[in-house]
Parts: sequence; structure tokens; C-alpha cells
Amino acid sequence: MITVVKRNGERVPIDISKIQRQVANACRGIDGVSPSMIEIKAQIELHDGMTTETIDELLLKAMVDLIDETENPEINNVNYQYVAGRQKVSMLRKQVYGGYEPPKLYNIIKKNIELGMYTHELLEWYTEDEWNIVDLFIDHSKDEGYTFAAIAQLAEKYLVQNRANGKIYETPQVRYAIAAATAFHSENKETRLKYVKEYYECASEGHFTLATPVLAGLGTTTKQYSSCVLISSDDTLDSIFAAGEMMAKYASKRAGIGLEIGRIRPLGAPIRNGEIKHTGMIPFLKKWFADLRSCSQGGIRNASCTVTFPVWHYQFEDLIVLKNNQGTEETRVRQMDYSVVVNKMFWNRYKNGEMMSLFDPAEVPDLYEAYYRDSKEFETLYLKYEQDKTKKKKIISADEIFKNGILKERTDTGVYILSTSIMLSIRDRSIQQLTQYIKVIFAKKSFSQRSLSKGLKILKAELLYALLVPSTGAPSATHKKCAKRVASLYAPYLTY
Repeated sequence: MITVVKRNGERVPIDISKIQRQVANACRGIDGVSPSMIEIKAQIELHDGMTTETIDELLLKAMVDLIDETENPEINNVNYQYVAGRQKVSMLRKQVYGGYEPPKLYNIIKKNIELGMYTHELLEWYTEDEWNIVDLFIDHSKDEGYTFAAIAQLAEKYLVQNRANGKIYETPQVRYAIAAATAFHSENKETRLKYVKEYYECASEGHFTLATPVLAGLGTTTKQYSSCVLISSDDTLDSIFAAGEMMAKYASKRAGIGLEIGRIRPLGAPIRNGEIKHTGMIPFLKKWFADLRSCSQGGIRNASCTVTFPVWHYQFEDLIVLKNNQGTEETRVRQMDYSVVVNKMFWNRYKNGEMMSLFDPAEVPDLYEAYYRDSKEFETLYLKYEQDKTKKKKIISADEIFKNGILKERTDTGVYILSTSIMLSIRDRSIQQLTQYIKVIFAKKSFSQRSLSKGLKILKAELLYALLVPSTGAPSATHKKCAKRVASLYAPYLTY
């Protein structure tokens, strides 16, 4: 008699009909799939002492192999992605709960707090009765409607787990419920469960997506929910080393990094009245990259950074090529991304075939400050310094900067192009326009006005990344799409 070893170590006689029922349940109600085809594809060679986990893995592999229709159009069907999703959910629940049916939410929370995976505040914010109410509107059957790719991504990136040994402590619907409860814990106790329910339903049904630090972090002991953290380094060793420390710390808590280096002096600039020469940007970029990679992004992926600098920086020609495949390792830092900030004056000079002056920011500190604050003030100062013969400058055509610099590297390496004129237009009227669209969006979801007003506080920060907001005229379909994206991101910020 052949026996199999269950996950709890118990050895029991093999039950072929149980395997067949499991495959049939995974296929139930899904068009174009065949339980028999899965069993044939799996080619399970049963032997004494085989684990049930191995059987589940072989079935899952067979289901995944049947997804790609281009491989075998007569047999394969894209709907196997839902079959594989159900199989993955079954395996996940057995791993987390020891069986298919999840226990009570309150018991899951209590256990995970004891294990140090959830914050103890969850039981301080809500009573056991309130958690039991939340448990009533959790629909674990939603897991069965997710594709294999969705379940696999949730398990890999978002579900609370010990990444050292791979042990997972929750399933998708529990994660969405915990996130919702954490987001609205400070609302009025008489109404907050209503908001928790709405948030849970919208998130679990895909009406909006949550950033990785938000979905993976809410309810845990890691209270850092920013997807992107902006760090600006000054031109001092203290600031440069502090920037590296902050990059590592925020990366370890799942944040991507935006690093602005426009204040740093170029290669060869005098230090301490010329006692020594500046080593330029590249050595510090290598140092920052090492700081960044010293920590993973919350154990989920490698930490990432986008470095930003203004188009008029004296070392522009060295910076714009940092990611390309030419040059030596000493002159390149290819592992990070880069963005160059241009403005209206640059575009006018490019259009008119004029020259640009590149400056050392240490010699013109007010020029740097004005660049991100006021375009007219910047242009006045820029013209002034162009005429000042005491200022160190490099003259290069705007056409050369754009075609052989920005455009070439944008094509070859994906360098980002940011515009100060667009960034500065994200004020007043643009905010008001998109606010109205967001209110319309959330009116359909019946979110509270109080909660919505909290969400609007993040508009300016999020719109800086949209970079598509018009300063005049009605928003286009693209702008409305950006508004929806901003709206989808508002709720996670209603925490702590």
C-alpha cells in the first residue's frame, strides 16, 4: 500500500479520488478547461512516502503549463490561469492555516501579534467584537477568482511573511482587511467600520491598487508607507553621507528613492579656496549606489533610485551618459536611473538654435533655488550670470544638449525628462480641477467627505509625479486618468 506524508507529518494511505476532487474543484465553473488534461499533464509518478505538498506542486505546474495557448492551441487555454490560481490559493491556505478554511480573523490577528508579525495596536484600536464584524464581510471566496499571477505576486511581495524561511502568516483577503482596518482606525468609532468595509471591498475587487509599502506594511510593525522618498543632497560631506544613510534606511522599509544632486559642485571645482579640487559627482554616486544596495527594498526586491539634476549643471555632459554602455566602469554608474530637469527657457533656446551656459551651482546658489521656485526669477538670474565674466561657465548649444545628450540617452537608456514649467503649474487651478474629478470618483464609491478631505492633502505630492497637468484649459482624458490614479492612492495615507 502506497502512503503519502501530509504537511503535519502524518503518514496516510494515498487517496486518488481526493486528488481528482481537488482538480475538479479547481476547474469548477471555468470554461475551456479539463480536469483530465491536468491529470495527464501532471504525470504524477506515485511512490511510497511521497508528500502531499509535492503532489500539489506537480498539479500546479501542469495547470500553469496549460495556460499558454500559443504553445498548443488545441489543448491549452488562457482560462487555466484561474484554475492555477485556485490551486495556488489551496496550497497557500494549507501552508498558512493547516487547512482550506481560514480561522476567525480575531484569532489570526492575535496569533500574528504574538509572533511579532502584526502591530499590537490592532487589538488596541478595535475590540474583539469589532474584529468579528469585520470577519463577517470578509469574502474569502474572492481568492478563488484571482489569476495565478495575481496570487503568486501577492504571496511573493505583499503577504506578511518571514522572508528568511519563507513562512507566510496570512492570505489575500486577510491582508486587505487588515490594511483597511489600519487605514481607518482613527475615524469615528460609530462609522469607521463602514469605511473599513468600503475600503476592503474596493481594494479586494481591484477598484484601486495600493503601493507596495502600503499594502505590505499596514498593520505590521513597519510604519513607513511612502512608495517614493525624495532626498536632496547639499554640497557638503555631512549632507552627502547623511543622504546615503537615509537612502539605505528608507530602502530597507520598501521605499524607492528620488535623489536630487543639483547642488553638488562639478569635477575640478575648488574646495577650501583651492586647497583641493572637487572629485565631482561620480565617486559620490558610486558611494550612494553601494549604500542603496546594502539594503533590499523591504526584502521584496533590490532597492532602486532615480537621480535628478538640472540641465544647466556644469557637469551635465558627464551626468547624462552615466547609464549608457560606452565608457569605463570609472566613468559610469549604470545601476541607477537618471532624470534631467529642463525648463521653458531651454526649450526656447533649442527651438531658436541658441547656446546654453552651464554653471557650477556653488557659484550661483540662488540660481539653483530659483530653478524650482520661480521660472521668471530663474531666467533673470540666468541672463545676469551669463554676462558675469567672473562666473565659471561652459558654453554649449541647446541643440547639442538635446539631440546628442537628452534625446540620445532617452532613447538608449530611458533617461527621464522633467520640466520645471509643468511642475510649477501644479498649483491653484490644476489642483482645483483634479480635486473636482476625484470628488466625482469617490462620490460613486460613497466615501465620507471627511476621509476624502484627508486624501486631498497628498494631491500636490502625487501630482508632481503625474507631470501631465495643464496650466490652462480643461483636462484631457489623459489628465482625468491621472486624477483617477491620484484618487486611487489617497486612502492609504489615512494612517497613524
